[in-house]
Amino acid sequence: MGPLQRAVPCVWMWALGLATASSCLAGPMDRSGAAVGQASGTPETNQANSAFRAGVQAQVKGDMDAAKLQFEAALKVNPRHVPSLIGLAGVAQSRGALDQAAARLQQAQDLAPSAPEVHLAQGRLALSRRDPAAAELAFRKAHALAPKQIPPLLELGDLYLRTDGRGAEAVRAYSDAVALNNNNGFAQYGLGVAAAATGQRDLALRALERAATLVPTDPAPLRAIGRLQLEANALAPALAAFDRGLARQPKFLPLMLDRADVLARQARWKEAADQLTAADLAAPRSAEITVKRGDVEQGAERWDPAEAFYLSALAIDPKNAVAFNNLAWMTVQRKGDSSKAVAWARQAVALSPRSSPFHDTLGWAERAAGDLNAARASLQRAIDIEPNVASYHLHLGTVLAEAKQTPQAKAALQRAVALNPPAAQLALAQRLLRDLPQ
Repeated sequence: MGPLQRAVPCVWMWALGLATASSCLAGPMDRSGAAVGQASGTPETNQANSAFRAGVQAQVKGDMDAAKLQFEAALKVNPRHVPSLIGLAGVAQSRGALDQAAARLQQAQDLAPSAPEVHLAQGRLALSRRDPAAAELAFRKAHALAPKQIPPLLELGDLYLRTDGRGAEAVRAYSDAVALNNNNGFAQYGLGVAAAATGQRDLALRALERAATLVPTDPAPLRAIGRLQLEANALAPALAAFDRGLARQPKFLPLMLDRADVLARQARWKEAADQLTAADLAAPRSAEITVKRGDVEQGAERWDPAEAFYLSALAIDPKNAVAFNNLAWMTVQRKGDSSKAVAWARQAVALSPRSSPFHDTLGWAERAAGDLNAARASLQRAIDIEPNVASYHLHLGTVLAEAKQTPQAKAALQRAVALNPPAAQLALAQRLLRDLPQ
């Protein structure tokens, strides 16, 4: 569901109402849920609970050996201690021993068939086994057993959000969680992400702002707001959201990169370069950051530094398709070696054959190299993958016009105009249409 994905150990911490912001979660948001595990009372149960808590703390620290010892100690005191069985299942799951994990969870279910945390853990195990149908059934069972608890709804929301075509169900699951507790940051964040994924922009922004208020130290909701604004080309609100997020965590790398993207879109090249320099210090030898530094230099038409950054990115990651694509596009822009541009563009397409922009770049490079037939085929491939991009039709119309295929060129250019391109592309398409032979 994004950067605030909940960590698996929360399932077992929830069993005793132990979820805490500092130890359980991927981010600092609290995940609510009533205690549904073993109650306090007898000395044996209290001793088992104490060992279980120690096991969870070891598990959160990544010390699975210590966690296993503590859970086993709890079971020696109380062999019916269901949370410790779930804990041992988690240890086994973390080590890839999925059958062993399933056996532990079956023991837990036999002892406590109506305990929702058992079914919740079984759902998470099913996800590890790449069985989303079984996971959904388990999460639904947990929800049926504890309809007033939020964690099963969050798990269902996460599952639906990751499944194509089920965004509306994700919105409903998160909405139900919000209805149970309007102050649950995870529920609000999930609702915001799901609403954004289903095109409900206003709902998304409201939920994400609520999440940002509920968790004042976490940058993730603000990053989501900024990216939503960026998609709508609302650059000033996007930058403001990213700045708010960085005020919370100044070294949060994804936000640093997002902020650089906005500055580049605003042609604030020096500020974008400075932001990326800071990001590079935080994560040296990152191909992604190096490519972005090339993007900024290219945007400022500083061709040689841009090429150097792209080549450096390929030295870090020889399969970086974006670097190959950008080298090709920039070479065409600067009227460089067209054969080299075609070679780079072909590398990008080979690495990412379903990327329509890469086919567009290849077509434009092939045009620069004088191979109009190849250019037409590559541009048509870009359109086949993504039919409603005006620039692809403009490029195809340009190639067809140069190939003296007037009727086809006219159709392509008219389609470019109909797709309402930016002003410069619109003016070019209209001029090319006027210049076509009648």
